[in-house]
Amino acid sequence: VSACGGDERPSVEAWVPAWDRIVDAVPTPEELGDPPNRDVCSAALGQIRSMSGDLFPTPDLAIDDVVTDWVRLAEDLLFECPPASQRLPSLAYAYGELARLEAEVATVLAIDSEGE
Repeated sequence: VSACGGDERPSVEAWVPAWDRIVDAVPTPEELGDPPNRDVCSAALGQIRSMSGDLFPTPDLAIDDVVTDWVRLAEDLLFECPPASQRLPSLAYAYGELARLEAEVATVLAIDSEGE
């Protein structure tokens, strides 16, 4: 059950375009350059921050925390530019974590889509 406590959650179909837009807003490592271009990071960070509100509520309670973690990770990646903290030791690690979280979201969305 994707609704909890009477909360109105969007359908997968209605929510996915906002998710796709924010995922696409994260520049690829190639787009960032080596070393990363801070202007590219700053522009993408602004986009992520302005679009993140469109992701909530999610279509399923099971991905609320995952999407929140994805947004925080994307913001941290782009704010640090390049990441070099204990939480995000490298670009490769950050992109790997983003991909892992995106896969979790995709799995839940696929299950939910089967039920619609």
